[in-house]
Amino acid sequence: MAEPRRTIEPKEFRRAEADTVMFASLRAVLPHATRENRFVGLDAVAPGQRPASYHRAARQRAPRSRRTWVSLGVLMMIMILQALLTLRMTNTAFEDEGLYLYVGHLEIGHFLQGAALQGDYPSYFSGAPVLYPVLGALADSLGGLAAARALSLVEMLAATGLVYSMTRRLFNERVGLCAAVIFAVTEPTLFLGNLATYDATALVLLALGAWLVVRFSGDERPLYLLAAPVLVLAVAVKYATLLYLPSVVALAGLAAAPRLGRKALSTSSVLGAATLALLVGAAYLAGPEYVTGFKFTTLDRFEGTSSTSSLIWDVTQWIGVPFLLAVLGAVCYARQPFTEPGEQLAPCGGRVRRALLGGLMAGSALLAPIEQIRIHTETSLFKHVGFGLVLAAPIAGMGLARVIGDHFRRAQVGIAIWGASLAIGMTSASIQFNGWPNSSVFVADLAHYVRPDGRYLVEADEVPIYYLRDNPDAQPSQFTSTFYIGYVDSKGEQLTGDAGYIAAIKEGYFNVVTYNYQATPAVDGTLAQTLAADPDYSLAAVITSANNGVRQYLWVKSR
Repeated sequence: MAEPRRTIEPKEFRRAEADTVMFASLRAVLPHATRENRFVGLDAVAPGQRPASYHRAARQRAPRSRRTWVSLGVLMMIMILQALLTLRMTNTAFEDEGLYLYVGHLEIGHFLQGAALQGDYPSYFSGAPVLYPVLGALADSLGGLAAARALSLVEMLAATGLVYSMTRRLFNERVGLCAAVIFAVTEPTLFLGNLATYDATALVLLALGAWLVVRFSGDERPLYLLAAPVLVLAVAVKYATLLYLPSVVALAGLAAAPRLGRKALSTSSVLGAATLALLVGAAYLAGPEYVTGFKFTTLDRFEGTSSTSSLIWDVTQWIGVPFLLAVLGAVCYARQPFTEPGEQLAPCGGRVRRALLGGLMAGSALLAPIEQIRIHTETSLFKHVGFGLVLAAPIAGMGLARVIGDHFRRAQVGIAIWGASLAIGMTSASIQFNGWPNSSVFVADLAHYVRPDGRYLVEADEVPIYYLRDNPDAQPSQFTSTFYIGYVDSKGEQLTGDAGYIAAIKEGYFNVVTYNYQATPAVDGTLAQTLAADPDYSLAAVITSANNGVRQYLWVKSR
């Protein structure tokens, strides 16, 4: 018995006709095209060479909005999770936070009222003191430390969104979501989102610069040059960002290669030249003090004593899982760009281009670790690894997508890997955030002993200076830290180091001396011995931090 004839609806007929016309037009341009790869294959053709029927058919298949909206919805859930994981960490101000915020207030007062700055900040700050410190101080004026940290959270959430958008343009939505979900739960992302320092601002600017080169590379107009001032601003905010500029410049050419071919080299060349010119111009306008600060904090950093093995172990904890996924993604993408048959993917170019792109992104995660292993210092490494992660996250997303496999064949394995990354990121960020003592009780006790002509020797003095900045008896000029002293004794001799501290205590120079054996344990031991032998000083309090058990010793001059 013959099957009944099915009536073709007009809508189906138009769709089939458009598909047939588009495929025929595609074969005229790309003879090797098949119906399965027709959408991917035509991406390799310059827009001006595409037949009109292609554009008509493209409009026919435009309803990808549902997939786009679903992806954005998932991205919002990822960002909400990131915000919740960040906000769960609480502590009082870190010494860097206190320093940058109170200097920002001084800069604002200097600009508006001509008040003294009380320090040559450009000569030793690791970023321009007129940029983030002022921005952070404005937020602090509105809502205190919580508002300044909220600014960092917004910036890190924006960085996650830029990572997703950049990855979506380099690959597709699926890889973009994988990149975002990995980036959002790492230690540097969670930690920097709750820290009022330069880092979050510089990182989001770096992410914006990378997004701009991916978005506009290969465009007929040189709009990718918009990235140059953004990248220069990122370096001005935090000088260490300079380490990642070559990666972004190279990314511009690799992103443009599938559309421009060898002409893409000019994209990187022009962007590199423009960025370099702006950097030189900015350094000239800033003046010698800023150049000195840049050299001191970035080019000529002090060598530390941290072992290579300990640094490698720390980096492994902070970004080990994302880096391994990035290596896997780079290898898999170079061998085969598609995860499953018929997958819609951005133009991917040849194997050499894919290998270079994956290697560049994965390798960017190692820039900060290699540099700090070279000088054996761990200072700020837990923050700096986040900058490389911005560039490595897209290819790490490709690695996670390959682990999950086609049609979510190995979804359980992907979830397990992400769960491990989540647990490690949460634990590492919490450890870092509780690494300094809670100073609420200490600052309250110290406030009882301040006086108009008082002088205070305090380990990490930036914290009480920040919290007591509105107290006229606790101004920055009244504080001395345990990092450096230049004391002129009663004989007119200037003493530094231990000799300076001992002479100042014996002559009763300080009204209050506090230490906790954290930042400068050797100096603290000298202070403890000197104070215990001096009858003019008495131990007023031993304050135990509620979050990590660190003891703060507070000595007061009794006469």
